[in-house]
Amino acid sequence: MPTELIVTLYLESWQKRMLKDFSQLKRIEAITKVAITWRPGGCPGSYRISPDGMRKGDWLLYLTDQQMLQVKEHLKLRTAIPSVNITPDAMESRAVVFS
Repeated sequence: MPTELIVTLYLESWQKRMLKDFSQLKRIEAITKVAITWRPGGCPGSYRISPDGMRKGDWLLYLTDQQMLQVKEHLKLRTAIPSVNITPDAMESRAVVFS
């Protein structure tokens, strides 16, 4: 069994506009995809909003129906995840990488 799984999603134009609104990323026009790393023992639901709410610097990347299906199948989940909670910690640790 792999030690981690990486799901790569290609971004739609409206998702790139979300990057422009919420992120501090440079050269947003050159970004086409996001890679999300899931490590065994972690909870796939942790990519959603935490029970204590959003923290300063967090924002949600909403997924298309096709992206939700791709994540569900790749991680072998029962329920699709409709959004990914993008946190500064996830970006710094490279658990979420935009490229």
